[in-house]
Amino acid sequence: MKEYHFHNSDARDQCGNLTHSPPEGVAEPQAGTPPGEPEQSTSMASSVTRHATRHALISPAAEFRYLICGIDSLDLGLFVQWDENWPESVINLQEKKDAAQGNNGILDKTCADREFLHLPSGKAPNYRFHLKFAEYELYLAISEVFGQSPNAYLSIHAESIWKDGIHKILELIALDLLNFGGNIIKVKVSRVDLCADFKVSPGLTLPFLQQHKVTKSSEVRSIIKSEVLETCYFASPKSPVQLRIYDKGKEVLSMGTKLWFAEHWGTDDFDNIVRVEYQLRRTFLRQVGIDSLDDLFQKCGGIWFYLTEEWFSLRMPDKVQQNRREIHPWWQEVQNCAGRFGFVLEVQRQYSSDFMASADWFFKHIAGCMPAIAARMKTDDIIKALHETAERVFELWRNRDFSGKCRIEAIKLGYRGKLGGNDDEK
Repeated sequence: MKEYHFHNSDARDQCGNLTHSPPEGVAEPQAGTPPGEPEQSTSMASSVTRHATRHALISPAAEFRYLICGIDSLDLGLFVQWDENWPESVINLQEKKDAAQGNNGILDKTCADREFLHLPSGKAPNYRFHLKFAEYELYLAISEVFGQSPNAYLSIHAESIWKDGIHKILELIALDLLNFGGNIIKVKVSRVDLCADFKVSPGLTLPFLQQHKVTKSSEVRSIIKSEVLETCYFASPKSPVQLRIYDKGKEVLSMGTKLWFAEHWGTDDFDNIVRVEYQLRRTFLRQVGIDSLDDLFQKCGGIWFYLTEEWFSLRMPDKVQQNRREIHPWWQEVQNCAGRFGFVLEVQRQYSSDFMASADWFFKHIAGCMPAIAARMKTDDIIKALHETAERVFELWRNRDFSGKCRIEAIKLGYRGKLGGNDDEK
């Protein structure tokens, strides 16, 4: 795999000594600036001068300073093996869920004396029970045995990730599940948010982002209050990837519940603190080969590089061809955060497995249609119905280029061999 090298990767480790440790030689995701380390301010005065005819006298992001970067949100699918008392646990969970209807939850304690709440909500469509701990939200399915899908879902609070680290949270969830007779067999990454925070001056504006953006997404939404840009979204909330660039300092002050970020930022001045945040859903994670936590920690730096180089970048409007434009100096520093997440290994994004249904899906679809087809043939004989269906389909394709259509579909699927060839062709 191609490896890129960045400097300044000696930041605070978010994850500690992980239970699911990265492979040998691969760094774990890191975030933040070590206490006492001097921070550098970068200026793009020369670039502003070169483009004075196109920009205001002082362009947004003329000066910037790196603060922290890391994982801000992490959702995990848990494959849990329950003990023989699970049916009794389900009864108890259902009773507490029912009792929680119409109030703020039912207080409970684990056998390790850890308090949590039973909430009336669940997580559709698979998870009936919702348990709220101080560090995370835990959703449990009613099924005793897991299949190909997880039977528990963990959503870790951002404060817990930044303050405690992922390692400690994994230890806590393992301990808390023992209270219900559960043992974690496998962990699957369902969603992750990667972010980087900067002190930027002057602050960003919507015209600045529109003029400099080079992106794979055609959807842009902004929130502007009192003529000041607060948030700019690129791609829809349900897209495999969504980028959010926003005034994190203003959000922290308005909510009042995340003032602890001041300690991580190393400043009490919340003005013009800009966050670059990528929300990565399961579809994207699958496309880049991330299933386990080990996969995430190994590829985190490469993913950040892909997202800030190929998926979205801010570039100077100095050339017609977008890919030849000079990277904006602030965005160069955003890209350099890849090294702070770990080794930057090249990430290949594979689309075919996510958007091309397997042959089994089509077989099941045809099977589901067969009763309706047979009824219109006035028969209930499956063999007769299949034979007649095959004959009619053949007649429909007799004078059409079936082979050509197959080759087109093969290309879409990424198949490199010859149709009808050997099994070892790839």
